[in-house]
Amino acid sequence: MLQFQQSVWYNCVSPTKDELLELQKKYRFHMLDIEDCLSVHERPKIEEYASYIFLVFHIPYMETSGRLVKEELNIFFGQNFIVTIHDGQVPLMQNLQKQLKSSKKKQEEYLGQGTAFFLYKLMHDLFFTGFPLLEEMMRDLRRMEETLFQSEEQRGVLATILKLRRNIIVMRSILFPQRSIIALLEHKSRLFSSEDIDIYFDNILDALERQWSLLETAKEMSEALQATHESWLSHKTNSIMRILTVFSVTLLPLTLIASLYGMNVVLPLQQNPSAFSLILAAMFLIMSGFFGYFLWKKWL
Repeated sequence: MLQFQQSVWYNCVSPTKDELLELQKKYRFHMLDIEDCLSVHERPKIEEYASYIFLVFHIPYMETSGRLVKEELNIFFGQNFIVTIHDGQVPLMQNLQKQLKSSKKKQEEYLGQGTAFFLYKLMHDLFFTGFPLLEEMMRDLRRMEETLFQSEEQRGVLATILKLRRNIIVMRSILFPQRSIIALLEHKSRLFSSEDIDIYFDNILDALERQWSLLETAKEMSEALQATHESWLSHKTNSIMRILTVFSVTLLPLTLIASLYGMNVVLPLQQNPSAFSLILAAMFLIMSGFFGYFLWKKWL
């Protein structure tokens, strides 16, 4: 717990049911909200009560493997208290708690203007961390574009493109519903703030819209890169098949001649001492004729 003047912040990391029930008794939270905190929600939501607002957000973060995932953040927000409940996967929450505990100036900045402003600052910090993630994805897309158009080495490209597309889809699934949640919070937060707090939440909404615009661009780029890679694979496969077909067609008459002279029957030139050389010469002429024709047709 962290208290500054009349504002109190409880930052609960993986709390037990008993710990949540203690907060529920103190602030009279609805039991359904406590149950929501103990379960996993696939979509963000906002619930308004007489003395508090209950929020469910999803915060994106990048694993060491480069896989984008999300953590659920549950928030109880009232006139003089704010409770955040999460699993501790987003470093910003722990870092912010340490900064506030060690700095009176930080406490004044975040908690000095009430819980509504603190909620804005918290949302601002959490959502603006998405910009570096988006910028990293855009850089990866540009590197992939250079690899596709400037390098002949294409191994692992498809796996990288698919991983980027997955991260973009996850980020879109996080941001899309939360735009409407922030828009609602922009108006509902006035219930617990005497200031014109909606201007601040409008700033977060603008940031989300900018992130969404970047995601739209990233989505189109990833789809174009995947289509380009598939076209490159198809072209390369066709080139290989063309070469293999040329060799197959060229060797077919040579195989036929060799098969005929391997039969136990009397054939022309079979008794001639130079038969082997003549057959090889004929095969060479046939092969040269085929290759000359293919070159003339520009098939090679």
